[in-house]
Amino acid sequence: MNETSPILLVGVGTAGAAMAHGVMRAFAGDMRCLVADTDASSARPSAPFLLLGGDRLAGHGSGGDVVQARLAAEDSLKNIDEHLEGVRFAVVVAALGGGTGGGATVEIAKRIEDRGVPTLVFATLPFSFEGDERSRRARGVTSMIDEAASATIFIPLDKLVGDTDNMDEAMRRASGALASAVSLFWRLLEKPGYIRLDAERMRRIVSRAGRGRFAVVTTQGPDRAAAAVEALTSSPLLSGAMSPVGSVLCGVLAGEDLRLSEVGHIADGVRNAFGRRASFDLATVNDEATFAGRLSVVVMVFESAAGAAAEEEKAGESPSRKQRRGRNPLSLGPQGRGRFNNVEPTVWNGQDIDTPTFIRRNVSLDA
Repeated sequence: MNETSPILLVGVGTAGAAMAHGVMRAFAGDMRCLVADTDASSARPSAPFLLLGGDRLAGHGSGGDVVQARLAAEDSLKNIDEHLEGVRFAVVVAALGGGTGGGATVEIAKRIEDRGVPTLVFATLPFSFEGDERSRRARGVTSMIDEAASATIFIPLDKLVGDTDNMDEAMRRASGALASAVSLFWRLLEKPGYIRLDAERMRRIVSRAGRGRFAVVTTQGPDRAAAAVEALTSSPLLSGAMSPVGSVLCGVLAGEDLRLSEVGHIADGVRNAFGRRASFDLATVNDEATFAGRLSVVVMVFESAAGAAAEEEKAGESPSRKQRRGRNPLSLGPQGRGRFNNVEPTVWNGQDIDTPTFIRRNVSLDA
C-alpha cells in the first residue's frame, strides 16, 4: 500500500468496496486505498478497512436503511482522519440505491472535504430492472452528495453497459469503464507521457468541477484517433441535457507508438464537441505494457458552475468553503438544520424532510 501517494481512493459500501478493488486490479500498481462499509465481510487484505458503526450495527450491514448507514458513518468519521495524512485529493466510489452507498457516502465525502481535501465522487445509479424504489432512493441522495463533495459523476448503469444482454459481459464492461476513468488519476502521476498533469493541477481541477459526466473509449488501427473522437461524441454517457460545459478533462492513454498528431486530433475533436469556451485540460499516459497498439481516451465533462467557482478561487476563497457557499443548503449533518440540530434527521426517499421544502427544492423567496 502506497502511503505517500497524494491521491486516496475510498470505496464506500459493499458495491463501492468491490469497485475500489476492481480499480486497484486495473491499475496494477501501488495505490493508496481505504474501504469503508457497515458490512464486515467487505474487508480484504489488499486495502485498509474501516467498519462503519461497529457498535451500532455489529458489522452486519445497514439492511438497505439509508438513515442507519448515515448514523453508522457519523459514528466512525473520526477514524477516517488518520488515512488523510499527505492526501491532496480523494476519489470516492459508491453504488447508490441501497443503504450504505447512499447514506454513508454523503458523510464520508463531507468529512474529507472538511479536512481541506477536494473530493471527486463516482457513484453508479441502479439498473432500471432493479425497480422504481431503488431508483428513487438513489436519485434522492444525489443533491446531498453534490453538496458534500467538490465534484460528482453519477453513472446510470443502463448507459454504462450499452446494448449487451449478457449479464457477465455487462458487469465486466461496467467495471472496466469505471476502473479506466478512476485509475486515470493514478496513471497520470505514475506513468506520464508527453503532456503531464501533476497532483496540484489535478487538485485544482477537482476543487472547482461540480457535477459532470464521463466516457471511456478504446480503439486501435491506423485511424484510431478519429475513431476515438467519433465514439466519444456519440457516447450515451455524454449525451442528454446538461448545463453548458464549464470544464473538460481529457486523458489519452497509449503505448510508445502514440503520435503527437493523434493527440492533437483528439484534443481538437473533444474541444469542438464540448465547447471551445470551456476550460480544457489535457494529459497523456505512456504505458506500453497495458496499451501497446491500443489507444484509450477518458473524457470528463463538468457543468458550467465551475467557471464561477474558479473566479471565487482566484479571490482567495478555499475550495471546500467555496463549494458549499454556492450550493443548496441541504445537509444530513448538523449544519443548516436550525432547531433540529440536536436530533436525528427524518429521512424519506433519501431526503432530510426536517429541512424546509423551499430549501430542499432550492426555491428562492422574494424579499
